[in-house]
Amino acid sequence: MKKNYVVSLLAAALALFVLFSCSTLKELGLAPSVSLKAVSLASVDFDGITFNCDYSVSNPLPVGISIKKVAADVVYESNTFTSLTADEGVKVKALGSQTNKLSFKVPYDTILSFASSSKSSSKTSLPFKINGKVSLDFNGAALAESLASDLPFSVDFDVPVFKPSLSLSNPKVQLPSLTELKDSFVSGGMNIVKAATVAAAIIGGQSVADSVFDGIDLDFKVSFNLNVANSGSAPWKYVLNSCSLTTSSGNAIQLDAGSNNEITSSSGTIPVTAKLNTLTAGKFIVQLLNKKGGNPTFTFDSGLSFTELSYAPNIPLAYSKEVPLSNFGISK
Repeated sequence: MKKNYVVSLLAAALALFVLFSCSTLKELGLAPSVSLKAVSLASVDFDGITFNCDYSVSNPLPVGISIKKVAADVVYESNTFTSLTADEGVKVKALGSQTNKLSFKVPYDTILSFASSSKSSSKTSLPFKINGKVSLDFNGAALAESLASDLPFSVDFDVPVFKPSLSLSNPKVQLPSLTELKDSFVSGGMNIVKAATVAAAIIGGQSVADSVFDGIDLDFKVSFNLNVANSGSAPWKYVLNSCSLTTSSGNAIQLDAGSNNEITSSSGTIPVTAKLNTLTAGKFIVQLLNKKGGNPTFTFDSGLSFTELSYAPNIPLAYSKEVPLSNFGISK
């Protein structure tokens, strides 16, 4: 009974649709429409900024329609920066809606170039615009064919003027004292004479065997500086969320940036330290001391925020850097 009732309603709706003129459909709000959400900053890397533009096509018709194509120009100061096309053949069901997104990237070099010649009074962000249209296919539906098949849209958004750069400097290994080395070797079962000899060799910068720290419980300190810079003028905040070191054998070691992990000026330095224990990283410590073996890779997970842009809080920025063992200094 309920099924027959639903079928009857659909049949009645289709009959009314066929009877209505195009103007009547519009008056009743039965013309498809497109709406946009604000442009969002989707991601950043070291090449540029990726933006998302979400749009929704609403279909109040009792028949399904399709999107032929979405075409849009990304415009800066009346000049087209790039053109986009997307979503050919996407279906929009009857009495429903379909949300999709356009994605595009603006390179940093382009941003800095536009900023240097900008007519805008603000040099911290640039006013961009997206002008486009959604072209619809009514799939041969009666009367709907005479509705507007091209739905225009436009949205303004701001692009922050910035270009991030990260680099590592002054990586070094802090040696324990001669006494700490000797005592640790003795505690690990080495006789006192050999312990003193091996400890002196390490302090003297001599090469040591790969197995020298087997069964030894001793901490070595590794430190370096993470240098952060912004080549643009947009007010920003850089936050180092976490960092790690991966050895050539695949062992991951978490590093500690401490409480001084934010940069809000155009450039700054974050000191990073780590304790490497010989029980878990003995072979890698030997590589650092001997400067022989595979190079470690440092990985940083960061967040960027722009104080003048409400839509860009804590955007992730990932950075990895392989550091040659030969770059590590040894500090006594």
